[in-house]
Amino acid sequence: MSAVDSRAFSQPRRPGDVEAASAVIEPSRFRVAVDGVEMVGVAGSFALDLTVPGGGAAAMGGVTWVSVAATHRRRGLLRGLLQAVHADIDERGEPCAGLTASEGAIYGRFGYGEASRVCKVTIDLSTVRFRADCTPPPGTVRYLDPDDAKGRLPDLWEQHRRGTPGETSRSPARWGNVFRDFEAGDGFTEAFLLAHRNGYAAYRARGGWEEGHPTHEVEVLELVALTPEAHLALWYTLLHLDLVRTVTSTSVPLDDPLPLLLENPRAMRVSGIRDYLWLRPSHPDALLAARTYAVEDRVVIEVHDEDANTKPVCWELDGGPDGASVTRTRRRPDVVLGRAGLGSIALGDRTASYLARGGRVEERTAGALRRVDLLFSVDRLPFSQNPF
Repeated sequence: MSAVDSRAFSQPRRPGDVEAASAVIEPSRFRVAVDGVEMVGVAGSFALDLTVPGGGAAAMGGVTWVSVAATHRRRGLLRGLLQAVHADIDERGEPCAGLTASEGAIYGRFGYGEASRVCKVTIDLSTVRFRADCTPPPGTVRYLDPDDAKGRLPDLWEQHRRGTPGETSRSPARWGNVFRDFEAGDGFTEAFLLAHRNGYAAYRARGGWEEGHPTHEVEVLELVALTPEAHLALWYTLLHLDLVRTVTSTSVPLDDPLPLLLENPRAMRVSGIRDYLWLRPSHPDALLAARTYAVEDRVVIEVHDEDANTKPVCWELDGGPDGASVTRTRRRPDVVLGRAGLGSIALGDRTASYLARGGRVEERTAGALRRVDLLFSVDRLPFSQNPF
């Protein structure tokens, strides 16, 4: 399976890849397509916990390794593999399936909606200045050696994950692969690890010189901050590294407060926004009942399936700040949307009104869009930085 996956994604195979994959794979969750004795397609899922608004969690099948050999395209293999994986997730009673998409045009038709996004940012250290009142106390950040990191980072991640809607869990085996990805490569150093009492940052560096002047680059691989103080201290340290010209990150939250800490907010240049987690509600009632809501309200949502010739189902959501109940109903719907649309609004990344302007949601009761927007509103956008 590893060979099929690496070939489909044009990724080089490193020594130890098979062993690393074997450590995290549950064979019963994977499906393959074969032509004679040749394996020509694969798809599977990981058992993950997804944090939802309000701090609750929903079991999620993290769909991965979806690939079909170039010699066997246009034969329905991708659809068949995904249907088999979805059936397995449904049978396990997991409320949703999630994935990170290599291509944006594939998964909407299978019921996946964009549920979280991240920014790619570049910061020129010659122009960045923190506000005078944004200086962390000295000594709050230190470097960790790898052995210390293996003992501290998983606990910090778990605290971060439980408090961050859109983030997913990491098993001990997956942590082994995370530390493996922190190794040197592509001209970059191995990862350096900065630790705060309430967070950490992993970054790697690539040296460069231009007519005697240092032009080193730093890439932030991961940053976890449980408190505003940790967020400030970690970024302050990263943006005061010696000999460095630019600091980049491909996984910064859309609502990250870093620009507010700077004298010139434009010093953090956003060079791209991309989707990260795509969500397919397998059991909409369980997914919606796992989270809390901004206000008390009751709405009826009709959900249809993009990938099956099945009747739509109406769900009555009675929710509020203390929780929710979700039941099937025959009442007339207030709004109508596809499974993918529900995936996009479930964590608060998109609003029903936004999707309606794009023809993805239909309002059936006057004023229902505004009510759904308010009901699903969040004080923090969902964020994911955990690859799977």
